[in-house]
Amino acid sequence: MPKFLSIVLLVLLLGVNIGSVNAHSQNNEYHFTVKAGDSLSKYFTKLGLSKRLLANLLSANPKNQQLNQLKVGEKLTIQLHTSRRFKSLNYQPYGKPKLNIALVGTRFIDTSKPIKKNTSPLSTTIVTITSAFGSDGQQAGLSLNTINTVVEALSWQLDFGTDLHKGDRFYIVSDGSKQPVGIIYKGGNKRIEAFLHRNKKGQTHYYNRYGYGLNASFLKAPLKYKRISSKFQLKRYHPILKTYRPHRAVDYAAAHGTPVWAAADGIVKLKGWKGALGKAVIIQHGADYTTVYAHLSNYARNLKKGKTVKKGQVIGYVGSTGRSTGAHLHYEIRHKGERKNPLTYKLPKQKKVSREELWQFRSQVNRVLSSL
Repeated sequence: MPKFLSIVLLVLLLGVNIGSVNAHSQNNEYHFTVKAGDSLSKYFTKLGLSKRLLANLLSANPKNQQLNQLKVGEKLTIQLHTSRRFKSLNYQPYGKPKLNIALVGTRFIDTSKPIKKNTSPLSTTIVTITSAFGSDGQQAGLSLNTINTVVEALSWQLDFGTDLHKGDRFYIVSDGSKQPVGIIYKGGNKRIEAFLHRNKKGQTHYYNRYGYGLNASFLKAPLKYKRISSKFQLKRYHPILKTYRPHRAVDYAAAHGTPVWAAADGIVKLKGWKGALGKAVIIQHGADYTTVYAHLSNYARNLKKGKTVKKGQVIGYVGSTGRSTGAHLHYEIRHKGERKNPLTYKLPKQKKVSREELWQFRSQVNRVLSSL
């Protein structure tokens, strides 16, 4: 059979028994009018979309379950990307509101509700580092409140004391409200983005472009341990000093050489000997939190003061250096300099934009980025 006829036959076969289908090659839209025996699964199969994708779509939102009960005569449109990946679905059921679903990243988002567009014009202030962000920011016209907002938003990812170099730039995007709607830092090979989002409760927070907060959550424990040999307590008998004194940390007994992990994303503030704590590592997490890891036998290779570490990254190994009677990890959590009980203190969790609000957030992100 000639190649041309084979292609024609294939096209005809793809259009059989799936309702009224019109494929517009310009935007890859497929329009369906439901006929007896039709189902969304049938449409997905004809378009080469997987059953797993269909299952994820149906379970993404309770409202999507109505797609399991298509009625004869209803209208449905599926749009694909040029790469044939699923892009969106529009469904008009009888006597019910229209359902619009879009795939954003790996999430199915309900776009039926119109997005409230912020029509306020955006303005961008560029701060080029010559000495320090505070002074350079004021020189560029930023208020002290805005400077503090930027430092707080990016402090989990950036050490404003050691990471900045001459020529680094901050792009502060504003829509006229009190807080910047976008903060972008560019320095060397590093780029950090923060975008403001106000949720339904009126609470504001900064997120990356994918809708995740810039601060990471903390591990429950920074190593695999055998037992807790000493808890956080205000009066403990010290086995070496033979006296009672506060123990504002948790001691995790573990085999010599057991890997110790960073409890959360942060910046190494100390790597070295610290008196009775022996070999120690101190990590700063944002503006308010610090973790301390002590009595280490050794440090992880390439660990350096001033460098960023990721949650779960190996930073050292259990030992018994300093004032210690056996192999264990001395672990502290400090909030604004005050030691807290690692076993009971409620630590911040990584925030994320809710699934229902993600579409609106991504629209705001695109608006900010396109303004630069």
